[in-house]
Amino acid sequence: MSRKDMYHEHVKAALIREGWEITHDPFIFKSEPELSTDLGAERPIAARRGQEKIAVEIKSFLRMSQVSELEKAMGQYELYRWLLQINEPDRELYVAIPTHAYEGIFSKPVGKMVVEKLQMKLIVYTVSGEEKLRWIQPT
Repeated sequence: MSRKDMYHEHVKAALIREGWEITHDPFIFKSEPELSTDLGAERPIAARRGQEKIAVEIKSFLRMSQVSELEKAMGQYELYRWLLQINEPDRELYVAIPTHAYEGIFSKPVGKMVVEKLQMKLIVYTVSGEEKLRWIQPT
């Protein structure tokens, strides 16, 4: 089992504040070898739409190279999305990234290309953990 990212508890608390129920911490995939993403959460929504479920991979982007961090996040996103499609196709995968990464590598052409090509769903959080989460859906 991998260790939690530095801002794991910040993101978790922000999700709870926004009405999400944390159902898994970590969310473990049915795979060999066993893999996991940081959180699983559910939020009841209008009865006619059922339940919205997400899995969240939290990234801190603390290393010197945001490009290396982006490459790692890309690989994890694709692998975890494939595993979710097999095991829990009704659960959406998000990558939680700090504001400095969103305004850094994700605002550059290569970051925008990654989000577009992978249809990567993002949750942008502040490192203080006090501001509202920003939910970014690819267009």
